[in-house]
Amino acid sequence: MFEHCNGYPLDLQNPLTHNAKINWKKVKDRNPLLTLTSDKVKVRDYVKSVLGDQEAEEILIPIYFISKTGRDIPHQNWDYEFFMKANHFSGGNMLVQPGADPKLIQETCENWLSTSYGQGMHEWAYRDIPRRIVCEKVLRTEHGQIPADIKYYCFHGIPKMLMILSDRFEDQKRVFVDENLNHFEGAQMINKPLLWPLPPLPNHLRMMEIAAKLSKPFTYCRVDFYSIGEKVYFGELTHYTSSGYEPFSDYDLDLAFGELWKKENSHRSVLEILKSIKSKKLEVIHGD
Repeated sequence: MFEHCNGYPLDLQNPLTHNAKINWKKVKDRNPLLTLTSDKVKVRDYVKSVLGDQEAEEILIPIYFISKTGRDIPHQNWDYEFFMKANHFSGGNMLVQPGADPKLIQETCENWLSTSYGQGMHEWAYRDIPRRIVCEKVLRTEHGQIPADIKYYCFHGIPKMLMILSDRFEDQKRVFVDENLNHFEGAQMINKPLLWPLPPLPNHLRMMEIAAKLSKPFTYCRVDFYSIGEKVYFGELTHYTSSGYEPFSDYDLDLAFGELWKKENSHRSVLEILKSIKSKKLEVIHGD
């Protein structure tokens, strides 16, 4: 499956690329912090332990209700929308409006709670998360839109790339830039339209700072945020981004990010590493 998606075979003995190393992490890394920070409930305690209660409360999205069964959510008494999420896997979320069908809500919750996650893709960290349903406040911009996702790819506690993803529920667009907001060619666009010009990022430096603190214990992880006006909201920590199956259109960029898994390269920029890789390939081609 890895070879089908990425176009080259998976080598777990000597992984070189970013996507191959994500798969190595799935199989080899058993840090208990991976499970704790993959849990959409317990990660909130992790954020508080790292940032302190005051800063954490500023960036954590308010939660209305947490359920073990999905049968006790009092949504029929609520006159506001909310996001319903499964805490133990990726993709388990649903926008619920006032007046939503109670049967649909209960069936969805029961389906999520009865479903184990992670084994199919060998994503170990999700396996032992206690399953819960989380009812969370819906964030909206001043124009009433769902805010863009802003995702920081961090290596050894240093953000090296961010993806900005807009209109994720409709006509999704995305763009990849480095920490200095230089655009990357050849990233994981998967045929999505380019989000350009780059939208304003007034909270970029603060999100960078928070991402660095939250990602510090890990060789690699992604830290997700939302930014509305001057407010920053924490989304989640992700360790197995796209399970390592979302291809780079430029294989050399996949290699460059693979190099960032090495601590000795933590001071280098992706563009510097990418330039070096392409330069060495030219030398081989020309026989220098």
